[in-house]
Amino acid sequence: MAASRPRTRLGQKLDAAHLSQRDVLRRFPQEAKRLNEGVLRISESQLYRWLSGGAPRPRPAACRVLEGWFDEPVERLLGPPDELAAPLEGGDAVVDAGWRSVEHAIDAASALDPSALEHLEAAARRAAHAYLSQPSLTMLTDLVQLRDTVYAQLDRTHKPRQQAELYLLAGIVCGLLSNVSFDLGHPEVAEEQARAAHTYGSVIDHPSLRAWARGLQATVAIWSGQPRRAIGITESALINAPAGTARVRLHSVRARALSLVGARDEVDTELAAAVSQLELAGGDEFLDGVGGELEFDRSRHALCASSAYIGLNDGERAEPAALHAVQTFAELHSDRRWEGGAMAATVDLGIARVLRGDLAGCEAAISDVFNLPTSDRIETVSLRLLAIGHLVGAPRFRGSIEARRLGENIEDFAAASLARTTARPAIG
Repeated sequence: MAASRPRTRLGQKLDAAHLSQRDVLRRFPQEAKRLNEGVLRISESQLYRWLSGGAPRPRPAACRVLEGWFDEPVERLLGPPDELAAPLEGGDAVVDAGWRSVEHAIDAASALDPSALEHLEAAARRAAHAYLSQPSLTMLTDLVQLRDTVYAQLDRTHKPRQQAELYLLAGIVCGLLSNVSFDLGHPEVAEEQARAAHTYGSVIDHPSLRAWARGLQATVAIWSGQPRRAIGITESALINAPAGTARVRLHSVRARALSLVGARDEVDTELAAAVSQLELAGGDEFLDGVGGELEFDRSRHALCASSAYIGLNDGERAEPAALHAVQTFAELHSDRRWEGGAMAATVDLGIARVLRGDLAGCEAAISDVFNLPTSDRIETVSLRLLAIGHLVGAPRFRGSIEARRLGENIEDFAAASLARTTARPAIG
């Protein structure tokens, strides 16, 4: 889904200020206090109505906060957007029209009939597949909108079965938001979103959703320098995780975490366990049924294997593992290939060659990565490149033309990246 055009002037103001709905909910009490309105909070459903258009006039205190914060009359803020804003381009306008139709159809289903849930289920499934190739910023906007729509529908039904279905959808969207948040360089937000997804899985007692969410949490912990925490998360999750796809992910992620604490034998055990679970994968009604980002196939396992051997500083095993990962991603049809993972496997190949002292081979492997557009420079790729930067800064490569060239290219890449790696030097 492409980013939807704001439906109110308030939504337009939020977009211009790069404020998410989460930011507004957090800051509203602060603005109220600043404006001497005391303790004043708003709910997610209330904010959703303000942004959707046609909302009734808020309470006087809320009106004063909105006007004091955004410096426009509340009637203007809750009215239509400024028509002078840049129009959507052709393709975006078509998708926007489709999404508006979905929203209207859902709103029309006052009793939340099955068609409303069907629209949301289809949107969640599309988002899970879109994550494989869509730019992270585009995904962020779409997912926040979808999440807020799911939350709004939760406010409209008290039927246990419908609530369970909506909590499942909320879990999917929050899990995807966890991935996107990390891609954009915000591990603390990614952790919160993954925890929310796990909570929804617990509310409805859904083992596959819980296992997926724990896998996301463990991945964030690994990249945040907390491998032992990731080991604990995966160990606990494996107790009740369903066989197949859920266990493939957990065993694979666990192998990466174990590599960072030097548990060489256990890494091999976990990778082997993941391979055995791959033989059972494909039948999970939730993970494999939704597909896209929720799947965990051989290409992802191969990427975890190469990353695990790199974590052990074992270039001899890391290089063939990374080559296998690159080839496995390349063999997938484009609609099933995780482009970020394919790039990560390519950089892993470069790291493995540096570990073996082959800087020319590293350059050859990752040359195309430096041409990635800014919108595709996700955090995991940037962090892997920075790892190369640190490796080539070692004394044994000092004075090397290839080392200098790699360092310069990595610094340029990081400087133009979306993620917060821009604050880190390429060679430390």
